[in-house]
Amino acid sequence: MPLPFTLRQLEYFDAIATEGSIASASAKCHVSASALALALDDLEARLGLQLVIRRKGKGIELAPAGARLLAHARQLLAGAESFAGEASQSATGLSGRFVVGCFPTLAPFFLPSVIDGFRRNHDDLALEFVEATAPELHEQVLQGRIDTALLYSVDVAPTLAFEPLRDFRPYVIVATDHPFADRGVVALKELAAQPLIQLDMQPSRENTEQMFARAQLAPNVRYTTTNYELARCLVGRGLGYSVQVQRLSTSSTYDGHEVVALEIADEISSSTVGLARPNGSPISAKYSALRAMLSIDTA
Repeated sequence: MPLPFTLRQLEYFDAIATEGSIASASAKCHVSASALALALDDLEARLGLQLVIRRKGKGIELAPAGARLLAHARQLLAGAESFAGEASQSATGLSGRFVVGCFPTLAPFFLPSVIDGFRRNHDDLALEFVEATAPELHEQVLQGRIDTALLYSVDVAPTLAFEPLRDFRPYVIVATDHPFADRGVVALKELAAQPLIQLDMQPSRENTEQMFARAQLAPNVRYTTTNYELARCLVGRGLGYSVQVQRLSTSSTYDGHEVVALEIADEISSSTVGLARPNGSPISAKYSALRAMLSIDTA
């Protein structure tokens, strides 16, 4: 059965939806506005659907059918691009565009080495990255706007395939003059009465609450912040302790104080970081290269 559309028509439809006007889309696609409009008319005629609503002087907006079909069109385009890329890579190696999404709190720990590694080893590959919340990354992966996303496992929706890379066990930081600083390890019951600098970001807050709840304890929250380094600065000044997930390579805070890392003696759950991609999607050479690079970096 012949398909009632071409990939080129889907590409034009995607550009029009993204740019919001035929004029802007034609510039992006390097074709005339009249040719792009004709291609859109033909696509709508073949499908028997109105995809966009044209408003004179106000650009276009998606019709209900267009809004429903846009994500599918983008998935088809992403699949076609992946197909073409894989065919090319078999002869020429890694090349083209590769977009990696990353949860903001993970970005400083993973992206610098990834970007530098691709620059050194795959200079024909145009690596781009996007920082966004977990729901935003889910949507962008499914729509084909990004190729893969680096996330915590607790943030991954069932519509995505998740490949774990590394487990991080939560730990505690205290000031160097804190009574526990020389201990190396501390129990949750010893921390319960101490002032907690609560890091209010995923998965730190949830992990902290669950840890104490399992031990039938309630933490004494003194300050709450979404700023990772602010929490460390407050700890460095002796204003409390903080439970954190990612491990920094330095003990110094932004304002010049020092903190000490302590392991938690209790049985606690780890946080898993890995790569997410659409369920059933093929593993590309670019994805494999990224996975290998992250595995080496975090080994």
